[in-house]
Amino acid sequence: MRRLLVIVLIAAFQVWPVPVVQAWNSIGHMAIAKLAYDRLSDAEQARLFVLLKQHPHYERYLAAGRPADISEAEWVVARCAVWPDWVRPRGAKDPRGPEVTKYNRPEDHYINLPFIDPKDAEAFAGKVLIDPDQTNILDALKQRSNELRTKTADPADKAVAVCWLFHLIGDIHQPLHNVAYFSDTAEFRRGDQGGNLFGVKVNGERTKLHMYWDDLLGRDPDYADDSPAHQAKIFRQALDAAAALRDLALSPADEARLRDNTTYESWSREGFELAKSVAYQKTDGSGLLPGVLVPFKGPIPETAPEVGEAYVRLARATAEVRVVLAARRLAARLKKQF
Repeated sequence: MRRLLVIVLIAAFQVWPVPVVQAWNSIGHMAIAKLAYDRLSDAEQARLFVLLKQHPHYERYLAAGRPADISEAEWVVARCAVWPDWVRPRGAKDPRGPEVTKYNRPEDHYINLPFIDPKDAEAFAGKVLIDPDQTNILDALKQRSNELRTKTADPADKAVAVCWLFHLIGDIHQPLHNVAYFSDTAEFRRGDQGGNLFGVKVNGERTKLHMYWDDLLGRDPDYADDSPAHQAKIFRQALDAAAALRDLALSPADEARLRDNTTYESWSREGFELAKSVAYQKTDGSGLLPGVLVPFKGPIPETAPEVGEAYVRLARATAEVRVVLAARRLAARLKKQF
């Protein structure tokens, strides 16, 4: 599958640096974890909790700051899904030190399936190559799954692997973690890094398309705020989001996807197709969503176009289904692993 998915622009095109990409924010990841955890049997929940207690950051992060009225297991499982984002470096001199940041694997969170603007297919012909050595989320999911299956693996390594499994199964269900948009324009000739360089407005507020999708289950205004008060607040928001989605009825088409698409590659392809058909499309069927090029770190121009209320409703509904699918698939994988 790797040969199918990652592209590098060459010749007249210059490769952009690997971005720091996040998928669902903390609320989204914890909601998926909660929904998946609730689908496990008591014995499976207990085995998962025992495994997570072996994690090298159990006291420092997974169990830290737990409110007295929340069970340790539920708190730890929810936070394990966020841990792979917590280990990202926070500046050149991260005060947490290399014992935290050494676990960061930025390329493991996404895969850049090329979505070339249909009108520009000829312009890109022969100018894209597949890079067989570029790691991606599919490689990472397979590696972490293998680590969990290895009977001789160190328990701490298995605990790290299960955190990645929670997180990356969430990531792969965010459509914009499976795509990079290209068009033959000065703005997007080198791609938009999964919507991270694609600026729009939502109800007058300027945002990156990727960030907008990350926040669809609830906004976390300060992703790096480790204070107990903030962490308890977003945890409760995640519980509310999970409760609202617990009984969400899937369409026959989504039930069929759940039944038939059982590989990591098929989940990524689902996300890619949704990115093309929903995330980058106008809801009136008139064509692709307009966007302005934004710097990865910097202000979004005032000229960013408004997506409209219909887009907001469709994006939210799409995200809710993706979260439910992620949770059910995560639970199935955990049952298989255990």
